[in-house]
Amino acid sequence: MALDYRIGHIDDIEAVFALNRQVFDEAWSKTVMLQSLQVGYDLFVCYQDEDLLGYVLSQDILFETQVMQLAVRSDMRRQGIAQQLMNMLMQAKQDMDALVLEVRMSNLGAQAFYKALGFAEVAVRPKYYAKTASKPREDAVVMSYKPQGASG
Repeated sequence: MALDYRIGHIDDIEAVFALNRQVFDEAWSKTVMLQSLQVGYDLFVCYQDEDLLGYVLSQDILFETQVMQLAVRSDMRRQGIAQQLMNMLMQAKQDMDALVLEVRMSNLGAQAFYKALGFAEVAVRPKYYAKTASKPREDAVVMSYKPQGASG
């Protein structure tokens, strides 16, 4: 079946919230997710029929885009969904000075994925991630991508 990639909106919040809780130990509340869309965060989604398979959520801060979350349903990973979602975001933000994100120091797969998209490691944030039931407090690798359309 075909995958439907599109700009997300408020009507997607229930599905986004559910996937957020499945994927992240430090899941956002439904209220925070809803407020993020209401204040102008960008959301790109991937559906198959009525099922949300993945999303990317970002926030523009001055001349940078902060990638807040990228999530793909666990049974649909490694099928190009995350790459397509990031490509959509990167295309939409080609006039920004940079796209920036944090990734767990231990998440070497995610770091390799972002490097393959053109992101580079620019800093480390010590003890950025809070301790969770399944993970200790952990440093974040800060990665940045400079779009070709960026002016600076």
